Amino acid sequence: MLPIGKVPATVAWYGNKAGNINPSLRYVYKGQTLYKLVGLVDDKDPGSFNVALAKKGYQIQFFCRDGYKPKLPSKWIIGKKRWIVAKIKDGKLLTGNEAPFRFVGGPPITQPFNNKLSAFGVTKIRLIF
Repeated sequence: MLPIGKVPATVAWYGNKAGNINPSLRYVYKGQTLYKLVGLVDDKDPGSFNVALAKKGYQIQFFCRDGYKPKLPSKWIIGKKRWIVAKIKDGKLLTGNEAPFRFVGGPPITQPFNNKLSAFGVTKIRLIF
């Protein structure tokens, strides 16, 4: 498990520039790309994303504090560097329902998250092979 302090906040997503979206997303979020985080654990080499394995297919499942457990196929994230697992919103660590992590990004994230463009209160991400 990767603690919140070990997840770098080097990638930004500008929800304030994303157009007509859910008002709760109209902020600057910072975190790390899902692509890079999955690359840390998808095989024995933590330094790279295993594209061949992702093309074969597995599921990436998010576990949220409210019981929401959306999944997305590994093929969807190949090369996606604007989908991030955020821990910072407008310069501060996430709080409340959004904490400890929120999955945001685009364009577009519309499935499988009930067209909400995000998953919030993310406590764990599991790869299902």
